[in-house]
Amino acid sequence: MDQLFIAPTFMAAATMAAAIDSGLYRDSGQRVLLVVNNAKIPEIGRSLTEQQGFDSLASRFDRVLSLNELIFPYHPRAWNPPSSKLDTWRDKILEAAGIEGEFGITLQSLPVRPSTTLTKLFKGAPIDVVSDGLMSYGPTRKAIRPSVAARLRRLLYLDLAGGLRPVLLSEHGIENVVVPAEAFRAVVHEYGKSAFEGDDEGALPDEPVEAIMLGQYLAALGLLSEDEEEELHHELLRAAVALGFSSIAFKPHPSAPPAFTHSLVDLGRSLGVELKVLEEPVPVEILYDRLGPVAAIGCFSTGLSTAVETYGMTGYAVGVDKVLTRLPRFEDSNRIPLAITDVRLNRVEWDETTAALSVRKPADVDVQLLVEEVARAMQPGHFEEQAGGRRDELLAQAPWAVKYFVDPEASATDAGALVVAPPAAVSYQARVERKARRVAARLIRKNRRLRKLAAVGKAIRFQPH
Repeated sequence: MDQLFIAPTFMAAATMAAAIDSGLYRDSGQRVLLVVNNAKIPEIGRSLTEQQGFDSLASRFDRVLSLNELIFPYHPRAWNPPSSKLDTWRDKILEAAGIEGEFGITLQSLPVRPSTTLTKLFKGAPIDVVSDGLMSYGPTRKAIRPSVAARLRRLLYLDLAGGLRPVLLSEHGIENVVVPAEAFRAVVHEYGKSAFEGDDEGALPDEPVEAIMLGQYLAALGLLSEDEEEELHHELLRAAVALGFSSIAFKPHPSAPPAFTHSLVDLGRSLGVELKVLEEPVPVEILYDRLGPVAAIGCFSTGLSTAVETYGMTGYAVGVDKVLTRLPRFEDSNRIPLAITDVRLNRVEWDETTAALSVRKPADVDVQLLVEEVARAMQPGHFEEQAGGRRDELLAQAPWAVKYFVDPEASATDAGALVVAPPAAVSYQARVERKARRVAARLIRKNRRLRKLAAVGKAIRFQPH
């Protein structure tokens, strides 16, 4: 059976290539890679197919296509054709792919476009899902249509958490399949070799790098202000220096303001280190392979866990608690990655008043139990048919873990409310009613404020002179 692979990122494409190399698609016929560029303005910048080294990835596939080109002028995130046009789009894509008989699809980020659109187009095709980093250990964010759920076969994932079982799509009985780390490293190494060896322009530093600092641009997600994120970067650098590293590199987020980097370089000089800024638009995994660092320092990115679990580096996390308290909703999909990072990696805290650094070793807790119970609380409707939860057992083992269950909306609306839900699973109806009450409470408060403003305006307007 032919296989259509839909890859929106380098990480997805590299994982798919590693799965092929590992024999997970040994029975497939023709393999077609459909590359997706989800950037806000895809025409600006380079797509995956235009990046140096892509040919090494493409060698696993019989044909490579661009979804953006096939559906132009529609953007992949906005592409949602009406039912009457589905057959037309299906025929167009399959004709371009050269697929005529039965086929399966492998994709990432199942609950969002263009994946949702493609699953509607290719009705009946078996579905494999490639993990989306640490988020795959959390619950399914949106309900999956029964017609799609019935076709789910496998969740292919890199082990980024020491053998932890993903919760994603578990309510549908999907098979979890680990993509071997050595196969992924081989794909990355081949990609980096193809991209950089023999090319002097924009080459990476020749000298070794001991530690890499990872930027995430959390300000873009509204989790930190830009000033707070800049300060977080400073904490990463101070931590790296205090830990004894002298050769340090910083991998900024591609969307982060240049000012972040400038101030960080100045701080490095004041601390006696010449910070190397890695501005090459290459995946961080390539940097791990090419530069051979021994440590990675960041907040909670997937790249941080990849460094630890896939490349054997030592990981240090900074600022996890602050970001955890800034999640706007309890269901926020960053909650699970934060929790995993918090309990599995070394936690670094910097005391500004004493200029002292403290390092907390990974927590002694049942991480599988922790992740499953937080996931159950985030999306209780997915677990209605499963046995009752074990949150009481978890909190008896680790009372401090209650911080992962704090609901920002409940604490803001209900006096003294800190924990999101009772340990037992909450029915879908109860969950909807609970959200409806919150929305109603917010509307009432907003209405009261508007009334007060209207009264003040009226008083000012009609005040006699």
